[in-house]
Amino acid sequence: MHIGRCRSLAALVAFACTAGCAGNGDGLDQNGQPITAGNTTTGPITADFQSIQDNVFTPICSKCHIGASAPEGLQLDAAHSYNLLVGVPSTEEPNLLRVKPGDPDGSYMVQKIEGAPGIDGGQMPLGETPLPQATIDAIRQWITNGAPNAPSAVSTVFAVQTTAPLDKATVKAPPARILVTFTQEVDASLVNDSTITLERIAGDRTERISIAAALAEQNPAVLLLTPSTVLESGIYRVTVRGTGGGALANLNAMTLGSDASFEFTVEPAP
Repeated sequence: MHIGRCRSLAALVAFACTAGCAGNGDGLDQNGQPITAGNTTTGPITADFQSIQDNVFTPICSKCHIGASAPEGLQLDAAHSYNLLVGVPSTEEPNLLRVKPGDPDGSYMVQKIEGAPGIDGGQMPLGETPLPQATIDAIRQWITNGAPNAPSAVSTVFAVQTTAPLDKATVKAPPARILVTFTQEVDASLVNDSTITLERIAGDRTERISIAAALAEQNPAVLLLTPSTVLESGIYRVTVRGTGGGALANLNAMTLGSDASFEFTVEPAP
């Protein structure tokens, strides 16, 4: 089974729409309220993930951050955004989580949209009017409340949701972490070197690369793989074993039903 196809690096970055993307106005008025046809509002944004997704991520950010064209591989559409935000370390500040449940001040996404001192790069949305304070307040309160997912987003099927890098992606720099997200929480006791492997492909030969595999802090639907050494240029394959004894499974012992794999290429250093 191969998962997704993308041409760009699927790294872990802070929430943003980059320059040239819609950053304000399309979706929210100056008070942070969602705009509908005729420039009327549908009511205040509330401090829950569904409201934030419907009124911020989908109408504003996913115009750019979606599918194979998503900048840095960050997809903020409804199918992927939660697991690419919550409990995932920032690449700009690896010691900070992008969204740290219960701690908005310690969440790098909040620091970026507020333009906090010490952030790497500019305030997000980059090059656009900052998000209205009412919107930021709703996001902060959602995180304070533990950053819960939308109830309707919980899948009844255990499967791989997305990966970073995406399948067949070519990345210009070796990723410090490789990401695999699932539609349900993973049984941590089954995360080991027999269920998760990373290999470098060289012709008809493969070389296994040592990795540290662990579920993301406060989001056990996200698996983080950290190579023990910097990945050299070449083609790499990640395999998640979903069959046989001790296969990766959810908390109800439901396995993936088949092995899942994806490949990405690290370009030579310039």
